[in-house]
Amino acid sequence: MAALARWCLRRRFVVFALWLVALAGTGAAATGLGTAYSSDYGVSGTESARAHELMGESFPDTAGERDTVVWRLAGDRDGVRDPAVEKRMRQALTDIADVAAVSRVTSPYGTADDHRVSPDGYTAYATVQFDPAVDEAPQADVTRVSSLVRDAAGDIPGLEAAVNGSHVPEADTGSTHLSEAIGVAAAAVVLLFAFGSLGAMLLPLVTAVVSVGTAYLATGLLGHVMTLADFAPMLGTLIGLGVGIDYALFIVTRHRRGLLRGLTVAEAAEDAVSSAGRAVVFAGATVCIALLGMLVLRLDFLVGVAVAASLTVVLAVVASVTLLPALLGVVGTRALSRRERRRLACAGPAAGQGSTGPAARWAAFVERRPRVLGALAAVVMVALALPVFGLHLGTA
Repeated sequence: MAALARWCLRRRFVVFALWLVALAGTGAAATGLGTAYSSDYGVSGTESARAHELMGESFPDTAGERDTVVWRLAGDRDGVRDPAVEKRMRQALTDIADVAAVSRVTSPYGTADDHRVSPDGYTAYATVQFDPAVDEAPQADVTRVSSLVRDAAGDIPGLEAAVNGSHVPEADTGSTHLSEAIGVAAAAVVLLFAFGSLGAMLLPLVTAVVSVGTAYLATGLLGHVMTLADFAPMLGTLIGLGVGIDYALFIVTRHRRGLLRGLTVAEAAEDAVSSAGRAVVFAGATVCIALLGMLVLRLDFLVGVAVAASLTVVLAVVASVTLLPALLGVVGTRALSRRERRRLACAGPAAGQGSTGPAARWAAFVERRPRVLGALAAVVMVALALPVFGLHLGTA
């Protein structure tokens, strides 16, 4: 690990270029090929899956997923049966029925389905039946349904309309990544208060964002070679940001302690990667093993999720032991706060003193009795894992 850290420090710009190529390359490939996510959470070999297959064979027009278009009128008009409202919604539903991915639309107008209109007459809904092969339908067709509903609502004052279902909301709302942005901002505030240094605060964030960004784009490409659930990118991003910041934080903290002991930037970085870096690699391997444990459940849609999440963790580990040392070389002593740099310049390196807190005492206790405590931990883990042999899945 020390040799890897030295190489990344000496050739930091090569490391930056390699990560930039990885990020830009996956981004270009994802843009060119597009994504291929699946919203099919069915489990092959189960009774429910067989029932779905029988529905598709016997009633192909009703075998697909269903979405619902709901509209409500506010104001003093005659409700959803107002001539202008009815004419506009009839046209919208006719246009939706012409979308290639839609097999049928059931309208409340002109039928005996009065139950599709609320008792007060101001709310109504229609059912949109998608083709059974909607997962392979162009994304533009799915998005078209939402845009037609929005256009209809915009043409009639006081009319509100929305679509609810398993396909249209994904295309309608998109992905703003607001929650991830809030999480990163919160982490930045905590790191800034903890380190008191802008450079030290940026190091874990940059490492995590670059690795997760590359993994997110690569996850989109995975959908072309294996079935990948549509929530896999979000899950991978959340896990990747967590472990990415955490792993980088291990190394940055160890690096800062080395600087305070009087080590040079290169020496402190090498020491941090050779010690904390090993813990990062071990921790990442453990997380990947745990994620791949989802394969034991034999749920088809979780295979891609496990692989995508593991890929994100692997890239977070690789970035922590390659990109982070290069960034440490660029930041230099600015990884310390101004107060710490002044104290180091005036008083010299801090004397190496062992920790004496509860954590240090517990660590010393574990080191003195590794076999006994290791065996005890193994017994506890086996005991906790025993219920898996009696596991009965609700989908099996």
